[in-house]
Amino acid sequence: MTYQVSEPVKNDKGELCWLIDKGNKPVSTVSKDKSIKQIIKQNNPIDYKQVFELKPEGLWQCRKCGAQMQSSPNPPLECYKEQGGCDRSTNFEIVTKTINTDLWKLPNWNDIPLDDIDIQGLFVDIKNLMKQCLIFVEDIHYTILTLWIISTWKLESWNTVGFPTFLGMVSSGKSKCLDFINEIGYRMINSSGITFPAIVRASHYHNAGILMDEVQNRLNPKDESGREYINFIKPSYRRGNKYTVADKEDQENLLSYRNFGFKAFAGERGFDLGLMDRTILFEMEQDYPEVTNFKEIETDFDIMRTRLLNYRYKTQEPESLDTRIFKNSRTHEIFESIIATGKHIGTVTDDIIDYAKKCEIEKEEELQDTIEWNILEIIKNKECNETLDDAPTETQYGDIVTALGWEPGRKSSQSLGYIITKKFRLITKRKTSGTVILLTNPKNERKLKYLFKRYKL
Repeated sequence: MTYQVSEPVKNDKGELCWLIDKGNKPVSTVSKDKSIKQIIKQNNPIDYKQVFELKPEGLWQCRKCGAQMQSSPNPPLECYKEQGGCDRSTNFEIVTKTINTDLWKLPNWNDIPLDDIDIQGLFVDIKNLMKQCLIFVEDIHYTILTLWIISTWKLESWNTVGFPTFLGMVSSGKSKCLDFINEIGYRMINSSGITFPAIVRASHYHNAGILMDEVQNRLNPKDESGREYINFIKPSYRRGNKYTVADKEDQENLLSYRNFGFKAFAGERGFDLGLMDRTILFEMEQDYPEVTNFKEIETDFDIMRTRLLNYRYKTQEPESLDTRIFKNSRTHEIFESIIATGKHIGTVTDDIIDYAKKCEIEKEEELQDTIEWNILEIIKNKECNETLDDAPTETQYGDIVTALGWEPGRKSSQSLGYIITKKFRLITKRKTSGTVILLTNPKNERKLKYLFKRYKL
């Protein structure tokens, strides 16, 4: 076959088809009616045009005569003469699979000339429609979410992606945000009605995006199901990560699934801290948008999906974002697809960069306003210069409790111990004088160096 099966779509009659990218074909710049042989013979100038074709779902090709015919879900029994076949029993190879319409919103295909896509105009249209449907506290969030949605259509361009997270009380519009993304994001699947194994397969086989509501319940580390979701989702912001499980049929075999891809969450409160560090937070307040029923604007969504699909296949890949823009690599990872998409479509992104830098500062300030920061500061202050002969080799729990101003006793020691051993994962030792942190232990030295850097000490 000389073409690439690209995307499940609907044609202008609403029929299910596969969009076929046939690559760039030579065409005459003088006359559309001339064949390529005539063009070459007459030495006319040649241009190249990207050619697309729609093929029906469930298409099979005869291995003997090459005829193609529809049969779903199984191959034809023979090469039917009435469908242009050789009327013989034979083997068939699949050309196009059957399309499952229940996975994500299928775009309608309309071959829009590159100059007419007007991706900058599309950005404005999406943002304006979003303002009619969703109410955000900060106006910059409309720009960020619009560019994030557009960036989902260039999934292959990114090595890392951020996860929008909408937090707010009941009826604050957070679920509507997921619904809006579901309408025009690339291959977005609402996870409410599917099982965890189905989410894994959707990510691996379809590069689908995952939308998760009531996230505080779904990502609960206290139950086995929640831990499974967290282990799958947390590293999935970075390309190349895999989710590996044991093969139930073959005890010696392991099965690996790609988990990288776009995801968005909604809930009433925060969840796993490590995962929250990979999110873009949208704090929601109860309000009343102009449009509450998305069926009223279904035509707008259809048009936007068509334009976004053309943008996906007809434009060059966005350029990578300069890593020197942010001092924190995590900020770069979260915002790269958004800012790079803005630059790609010609939208001003200075306000987004400023917002991301502000988020960096706020995260640092939040860390400094924690018990963990206070404990680390005490440990660091108690450390002497390593060149001194009397440099301390350990720090007493009791000294830290006193410095924190806590009431001495078993409860304070237990609370401190949880942070030291569970959160910081430092090695301690019980002595007759009390529990101590071993400062000269090589593992503790490495860990403390990292913690001091992370908490900006």
